[in-house]
Amino acid sequence: MRRPFGVPEDKSGGRGRENTGWRILRNSEDCGTEKITEQRRLWDGDMTERKVRITVAEGGMTVEQYLKQNLGFSKRQVSSLKFRPDGVCVNGGRQRVNRLLQAGDCLELLLESRKAGAADGAGQTLYRGPELTVLYEDADLLAVEKPAGLVCHHAHGHYGDTLADWAASRAAGRGERWNVRIVGRLDRDTSGVVVIARNAETAALLARQRERGEMKKTYLALVEGRPESGCGQVELPIRKDRESLVKMTVAPAEEKDGVSAVWLPARTWYQVLETRSGCSLVRLRLEHGRTHQIRVHMAAIGHPLCGDPLYGSGSDRKGDLAKLHAWKTELLQPFTGERLSFTAELPDWCAGFSALSCI
Repeated sequence: MRRPFGVPEDKSGGRGRENTGWRILRNSEDCGTEKITEQRRLWDGDMTERKVRITVAEGGMTVEQYLKQNLGFSKRQVSSLKFRPDGVCVNGGRQRVNRLLQAGDCLELLLESRKAGAADGAGQTLYRGPELTVLYEDADLLAVEKPAGLVCHHAHGHYGDTLADWAASRAAGRGERWNVRIVGRLDRDTSGVVVIARNAETAALLARQRERGEMKKTYLALVEGRPESGCGQVELPIRKDRESLVKMTVAPAEEKDGVSAVWLPARTWYQVLETRSGCSLVRLRLEHGRTHQIRVHMAAIGHPLCGDPLYGSGSDRKGDLAKLHAWKTELLQPFTGERLSFTAELPDWCAGFSALSCI
């Protein structure tokens, strides 16, 4: 059966995700099963502690085996839990990770303990950028709309005006204390949905979702001309351009199967939605998510993004920005397994395209 647009081959053997019956705690109280399905519902709980309680469905595994095999924790994450006070508890008592679990055991994990006050390294620099829209928020993550022109992390000349500064200042203003961990940052030019993890475990689990293709991002772009094939894929390895500090480059098509290890595999799916005034509105999905992947891939097939000062005909001196928008993000809530979907408002350059009413 033909796969839907931009959906990579399922490498899980059709197993899907196991329903582990996870339960969420705020502080030390059992708040029952938390189901958050509305995209714009915001979480307003107490952020002084983050605990997860799991009822074990089937025994026979040690705590460490359960964390690695059922939750996807890495060796480093398990080690971090071990050395936190009450980091791993079974049936209300602290336990070693070699404890053998039985069916019906209550496994409780302390993911992060936060003291009220300023966030780590955050709030010390006053945020000086535009106010951002929060699309979704719960105890583990939040999704926000990033405008074009806003940098995600500190960089030369950008201190106090980044997405990380916004998140840190917001946390400090609410008396929360957590490190800012952006999952899948966007380029300065790119607008749209950005996901921020509230704790290290969430960041690592979301990173694995990206690797497995469970975290899906759909982009919209305005490109020069019209690709000859209305729907297709670009599969060209990418690496840093040795003649530029900021640009990436692709392997020549005739050499892509024999390139050295310095090249990173990259695959981009695209679909032309509508063409108007010499430019095409294109929907895209990525399998790998390399730096500048969409920009360099579309330029490689002769259709760079409109306004792109690096790979197209745009100019830094004119203040041009590549017309790229992270329109939609889908993922699994790391500790409930619930499918979440976030959609950002369309940018001004999408106005007038009738095809958008059908996607």
